[in-house]
Amino acid sequence: MSATEQQTKPARIDIPSIEADIAFFEARLSLADHAPDTAYQRAQVKTYQTLGRLLGETLATLRAPRAAVGDSNAAA
Repeated sequence: MSATEQQTKPARIDIPSIEADIAFFEARLSLADHAPDTAYQRAQVKTYQTLGRLLGETLATLRAPRAAVGDSNAAA
């Protein structure tokens, strides 16, 4: 696939994929958090925490419109 073909495809962002990514980062954190002995391990922990937080914010943003649609349907 050429570089121009990759640029034209939009990124796929869906809730189950983000939830799976968050679960992965939480699992990695639970393993790395017990023994941050090296600078590399400490950097891993910080990275997983940051990525988990950012993905959590993205997930909340994606879920917000769905909740608003559900609320407006219930009021009708």
